[in-house]
Amino acid sequence: MGSPPSGTKASRHNSPNLDILRAIAVMTVVVDHLIPTFAFRGYVIPHTVSELTLHIGQSGVLAFFVHTSLVLMYSLERLPAPTHWAQAWRFYVRRAFRIYPLAVVCVIAVVLLQWPEASWKPYHPVTWQEVAANLMLVQNLWTGHSVLTPLWSLPYEVEMYLVLPVAYLIARRRDGLQWMLTLVVASTLAGYAFGKLKHGHMNLAAYVPCFLAGVACYLVRDRLRPRIPGRWWVVFVVGAVSAYCVVHTISDRLIYWIGWLYCITIAAAIPLFQDSPTVWLNRAAATVAKYSYGIYLLHAPALYVVFGLWQPGGLLVEVSLFIALTAVLAVAAYHLIEEPLVRLGRRLSDH
Repeated sequence: MGSPPSGTKASRHNSPNLDILRAIAVMTVVVDHLIPTFAFRGYVIPHTVSELTLHIGQSGVLAFFVHTSLVLMYSLERLPAPTHWAQAWRFYVRRAFRIYPLAVVCVIAVVLLQWPEASWKPYHPVTWQEVAANLMLVQNLWTGHSVLTPLWSLPYEVEMYLVLPVAYLIARRRDGLQWMLTLVVASTLAGYAFGKLKHGHMNLAAYVPCFLAGVACYLVRDRLRPRIPGRWWVVFVVGAVSAYCVVHTISDRLIYWIGWLYCITIAAAIPLFQDSPTVWLNRAAATVAKYSYGIYLLHAPALYVVFGLWQPGGLLVEVSLFIALTAVLAVAAYHLIEEPLVRLGRRLSDH
């Protein structure tokens, strides 16, 4: 059988554009953690570089949120079940076996080895409450402390998983698009008002518009014909990340409403671009996307091992070792932990 034509529903969740988005997103997080690690090791970092990359990792995480909610809409679409409750249950089981195993391994390893949460920070002993909160991925609600820096975003994903089946039911209504666009606007305005009243960290309210933007994108993709040549997609994503970073040079703190506009812009752009035609780029992005969860979690301990424990000297040597170690850990984690547990989750969810 031939492959379905580009743009059909069967291929939308496997679009190379989504792989490119995910690959760039995880790379921004790595860069975000490399810069302070370089500074901690004594390498001179130009002020402009430090300023521009201060929130580059946040741009990647926000892109992840849009990507995740979009892709999971397709996952729910492919989960037939006799009732909505049964469909939601299958979804929850599969997501739990996807996100928790590697996160739990990372938490246990970091705690037992007494490694710092980030390569540029000193080690601080953790309490049992912090360990428990991190194992359950609820640290944003309980202790407010992640034992490994990249873990901070996972509680928001878990909490949004709880409502994504409901979002899917709304999206499948005849007037689902109107409902979803209304929710995106309402959550953005509510978040802005909440931020004005509360100030500081907004917790889950800061990211609801990002996830809903992905759900709205799911609905729009089947209604629009992509017209922008795919070769411009990577340029657009890099440009969006760059714009996010440039705007944030005016503030040391996150400007949440800028993040919402950034996510809405990415979500609105996804349906407009044809698939990337660049074979080598698509293959590279697909590989990075495949191992992206491992890269996301394991690059942090890899940074500490290379720049904190080994310290072989020489920026080029240390960066090369870091890339190699991160790649080995991510590939090993995928084949030894992620893939087997994902298969187990699928089997259990089918019963």
